[in-house]
Amino acid sequence: MRLTFCLYAGMRDVTVRNWNRVWRNRGKFYDYPAKIPQPLLDRGTEVVDMSNQKPQLQQWTPPVSDDPRWAKMIPPEEQPDWKDEPAFVHKDDVRLFEGVKQACLIAKAQHFDSFPPCVDQLIGAVETSDRDLLLQRGIMQSQVWNTDQDKLPHPPKHPRKPIWKWKRKHGITRLKSSLILLRNMLRMSHSHITDFPSLNLRKQIVDLPFYSYVMYKDKPIIMRETLDMLLTSDQMLAPFGDESIIDASVMHKIPDMWPVFPTVDFLETNNYELCNEAGFRREGQFTSPHTLIQVPRKTHWETQNYQASQVMTCLQYTAALARNKFGEDVRILPEPICVQHVMLEESRIFFTFFQLNTLDLSSDTGIKNLVWTGPVSQLFEKVMGQPWMPRPLKFDKLVNFNPAAYENFLAVYLSGLPELSGKSRAEDLS
Repeated sequence: MRLTFCLYAGMRDVTVRNWNRVWRNRGKFYDYPAKIPQPLLDRGTEVVDMSNQKPQLQQWTPPVSDDPRWAKMIPPEEQPDWKDEPAFVHKDDVRLFEGVKQACLIAKAQHFDSFPPCVDQLIGAVETSDRDLLLQRGIMQSQVWNTDQDKLPHPPKHPRKPIWKWKRKHGITRLKSSLILLRNMLRMSHSHITDFPSLNLRKQIVDLPFYSYVMYKDKPIIMRETLDMLLTSDQMLAPFGDESIIDASVMHKIPDMWPVFPTVDFLETNNYELCNEAGFRREGQFTSPHTLIQVPRKTHWETQNYQASQVMTCLQYTAALARNKFGEDVRILPEPICVQHVMLEESRIFFTFFQLNTLDLSSDTGIKNLVWTGPVSQLFEKVMGQPWMPRPLKFDKLVNFNPAAYENFLAVYLSGLPELSGKSRAEDLS
């Protein structure tokens, strides 16, 4: 299409209505076929219309025949892991909109909105010297005392200035600040090794991959994820719920989401393998998982979405441990398998405790798995600055420092120590 003189003339009137009319009536240009001069036809000269000719291109071949950069993509149905029956895929970015209710429906679990009694009695039972000072230094190191100058995403719109044009800031990313604060709190918790020598048997494994699956209603739900950190011990955690709680779970009724299936938020794939990889070897010391620690990559989720992700991760991880320990066909576990899960989202700490009793997720009858979710611990709050306001409100600031939130983290870290087993808060660890 060519811009003709008439089309340019229509630009004089800037009204959209007139421009559309000119474009509709005079915006098309018809290219008439070329006229061949008669002398060329008399001479018998061959005239070739180049508009219909396609260039002859030679097929290029790489100098190295097996160069992976130029390898042809194998169709999914021709790959060796192709299955006719699709499977659901759960990742760390899958958001369960119904929260813990939906996760417990998949995990066939009974939910308790509190800390387990064995962990609750440790909250505030151990005193940390210079706790407030060390926490404040750890927070400042994660938020201010760092030389990183990465380009940060645009902050959300402020309700007082919805059309304010924010400038891109440079500083510490949320992921790195959370990891720095996490390492500081782990270091503070491990400093009690003089009082509890069993902490010497704890080991921290960073970036641990695991691959697991569960069969829900005879359909697999697979999960391949990388944990930010795994805290191991020399022995497995004792069951959070005793035999009476396990027997009473038979009478618990699993909530229903009908007519929506609980797997509505999952994606499906036909390329998968059913594996049980816990991420570390089974022989030797430090091979008993104690606490799963993760830093979420999504920052717009609600509390129930974070906790639902924790429940699903615990379910998949304990399922891999159960199959490695009791066999591939295990349904009702001979003994429970328990893990703890801690999620740190910049300043908020989420706690989840999971006890796997059964892998028979095809029916809602029988004994249930047990889930405890503790209250969210807010260590501090970060108030975003308002550049249009006077200097006191112009820059970001940290407020509402709450050192008591660290006591919950310390109780989870000290859970399962032989020195603390059987002791209550009333004894004050004397």
